[in-house]
Amino acid sequence: MVSKAELVKTQILATGYNRKNKGFTLLELLVVLLIIGIASSAILINTSSIDRIIKGGMSVEKNFQLISEESILSSKILGWFPGKSSQKIFILDSSGKKNSEFNSESLDSYWNSISEYQKIIKGSDGEEVELNSDITDYPVIIFYPSGENSGAELFIYRDEYVQKIIISQNGKINNETKLK
Repeated sequence: MVSKAELVKTQILATGYNRKNKGFTLLELLVVLLIIGIASSAILINTSSIDRIIKGGMSVEKNFQLISEESILSSKILGWFPGKSSQKIFILDSSGKKNSEFNSESLDSYWNSISEYQKIIKGSDGEEVELNSDITDYPVIIFYPSGENSGAELFIYRDEYVQKIIISQNGKINNETKLK
């Protein structure tokens, strides 16, 4: 007859299970590491997409903030004349006609970052202008030294999403993003 102690010892040797050993097996640890790896890579992929959207919006917002600040600092009325791949800022006289060009290399780099995308601007009068050629003949937005502007909405159609930048007449800039 086999004693109970010998039977338990035989079962432990056969299955490898011992109630006193409270650790994890190598297989269990590998499964947990695999799950953590998959979850973290999914989070990193989503984070990089979100960062790209935020950076894209920030560059265009920064463009309008700089034009507004330049208008305030120079005490000049500035007109924004956009095109598909470039933009021009002109100092306007009291009647709204071009007086002289306002040069700023940093503004060009912001606009160049979105040159490949379709852009539509909806002015404060409701008229929509698609930027598919060179510089417009008239200022799309006028920036005043008081910090106000004529207002507009800029739609940028990117590969994964549509970005809507609202330039309020009080100088506030809102950025809305909608996935396609």
